[in-house]
Amino acid sequence: MLVHVFLNILVAVDGSASSRRAVEQAVDLARAMNSLLTLIAVAPPVPPYVSFAAVSPEQMKADVERWAETKLLEAAGLVPDDVLVHRVQRSGHIGPEIVAELERGHYDLVVLGTRGRGRAQENLLGSVNGYVHFHTHVPVLSVPGN
Repeated sequence: MLVHVFLNILVAVDGSASSRRAVEQAVDLARAMNSLLTLIAVAPPVPPYVSFAAVSPEQMKADVERWAETKLLEAAGLVPDDVLVHRVQRSGHIGPEIVAELERGHYDLVVLGTRGRGRAQENLLGSVNGYVHFHTHVPVLSVPGN
């Protein structure tokens, strides 16, 4: 019988129901295996056309950075004191930033929430889970929101 041990777990957070469930699942795994848990939130890039909407690109960047910081703090609040956790905040496109962190941190597992879209919608729109799955050698645990 083959048993996987995940000592270094990365969890992507965005404040969604599936993200919260992903944190809960990762906490359970981290407790069972005495693992380090790392939470990552990625502030998306500001679209170049935002200035046409009379919004300052600098203000929008500050807003999305603050959003990512808030989501990290909320997720960290879900982690009990007996689980070792740290937070990572990045800016950029979500899938590539998660993959880059997986490579930097030498993780054993990445836990991601899923949106529950159908196969046709996933193929049309793409998905962070799909991107991560096809661009890393690290196992991916996809957790639905309900």
